[in-house]
Amino acid sequence: MDSAASALRYWERKQEVVANNLANVSTDGFKAQRVFARLLDGIKPVAEATSDLSTGNLKQTGNAMDAAIDGPGFFVVQTPSGERYTRGGSLRLDEKHQLVDGDGRPLLGVKKNGPLVLTDAPVEITSAGDVKQNGQVVDRLRMEQAPKGAELSREGESLWVPPQNRQPVAPADRNVKQGFLEESNVNSMTALVDMVAVQRAYANVQKSVVEMDQIDQTITTQLARPL
Repeated sequence: MDSAASALRYWERKQEVVANNLANVSTDGFKAQRVFARLLDGIKPVAEATSDLSTGNLKQTGNAMDAAIDGPGFFVVQTPSGERYTRGGSLRLDEKHQLVDGDGRPLLGVKKNGPLVLTDAPVEITSAGDVKQNGQVVDRLRMEQAPKGAELSREGESLWVPPQNRQPVAPADRNVKQGFLEESNVNSMTALVDMVAVQRAYANVQKSVVEMDQIDQTITTQLARPL
């Protein structure tokens, strides 16, 4: 019964993750989560989650203020909680002429280590992340990545908490595409199949719990009855 209860908790957690993946199938730059089981005491499954950081499909928009990262790395934005990572590249200028993401968070540059302040001139973003106006480089977008094997902590709105050992992405290793947006890397059909499989597995475990409870009831009410 204890093992069955652990299995129910595992499938509940997996359903939460699959549902969240499905809910963000249209969120630009969203990274899917995968759930796997770790056995506790050799018999109790415990849900562990990891993130799939593979690049989603790149969608050409033709908008000069859109930018997508083709490969590893994240843009660095400023939030009230501190610096965060994002893959969302729907950019614009706010009322202070700062380059911000779709939710108004300033993108940070390399030169001043702060927000990029631009003019109303056309913006050019190179593959190395250099932001140019009137043919002159204003600043270079900060791009960082987690050390190999490190698991990033998720935050809401497709943000990530930077790890302690932050690694800048070298300009030669960058591939920023202006006029593109990265789509979610969630495969909707695969996620739907996973949802059905999870619901069936949960129902099977739930049925076994009911049957075990009926067996316990039989033992306590009938077999234990004095003759």
